[in-house]
Formats: sequence, C-alpha cells, structure tokens
Amino acid sequence: MLINNGEYENLQIIINRYLPLIIKMAKQYCPENEVEDAVQEATFALYSAVKNFDSQKSVFSNFASVCIKRAVIAHLRKNNTKKAIPEELLLSIEETKLASFESPESILIEKEDYKELADSIRLELSNMEYKVLHLFLEGKTYSEIGAQMDITEKAVGNALSRIRKKIRNNG
Repeated sequence: MLINNGEYENLQIIINRYLPLIIKMAKQYCPENEVEDAVQEATFALYSAVKNFDSQKSVFSNFASVCIKRAVIAHLRKNNTKKAIPEELLLSIEETKLASFESPESILIEKEDYKELADSIRLELSNMEYKVLHLFLEGKTYSEIGAQMDITEKAVGNALSRIRKKIRNNG
C-alpha cells in the first residue's frame, strides 16, 4: 500500500471509509460510556492494520475488519464488561463485507483534511507522546513501547490516555 511507502495522506481516506463500521460496532457492543474509547482503540487498530497489511496474504477489507473486531473485543475484555462478547463479532473473515461509498471529490477533500488533522495532532503532542503514539500505531505492546523508550508500561498507558484526551478535545 502507498501508506507503507510513507504516503500518509491516504490514511485519512481509509479511516473515513471504515469509521462508520468502527462506530457501529462500538455502539452495538459497548456500554454507552465506553463507546468513545472503543472507537479510538479500533481506529488505532485500523491504522496498525494499514501499516502491517500484506497484500500477498489477504484482502485489505477483510484484514481491517478483523483488526477492528479484535480491538472492540479487546476493549470489552479490558474493561471487564459483564456483557458477553456477542457471537456476531466472532464471525469468520469470509462473512465480512464492507461497501465502498467514497466519491472522487470527497477523496480529494479528505486528503486535504487529513494533512491538517495530522499537523494539528503533531503540534498538540509532546515529543514523548508522539513517539508513544507512533509505536502504538505500529502495533507495539505497552511493554515493547516501554522497553524501546526506556519508560514503564504505566507511563505508556498514561501517555496514551493523554493522547486520547488531546485528540478528543481537538476533534
């Protein structure tokens, strides 16, 4: 994918295309007070899917859908929700379909909006937060990020929490 070659302006197009699916899953399966966090974690998972996608192994829409589902499931488990994980979330990859609904005009506008968003996020975050976010979006675990940056897992979690708040406040 172009994004793996450093062309990040296409990332916003992908995020916007999958955002309705992310929001639908979060609202459908998470308690109301956890929807926003689930959406953010699933969006991070989508970014990670974009970075790690291998077109030789699968179709992107299936891979992304699985990553999004796993993020929602992980969010449910992490927050010890009493609600059982719905069976629909555990469907096979083959059963997942995603419609394309982007027009050429909206793609161009979204590319411009993405650049502004990326610049805005970069300006909001400290250097440490930006590095943590970058590593997290690469799919690294808290412990891997902590080891690479020589900080504790708790510091990684705190940084991601601050990042979410900053993004939420600027969104």
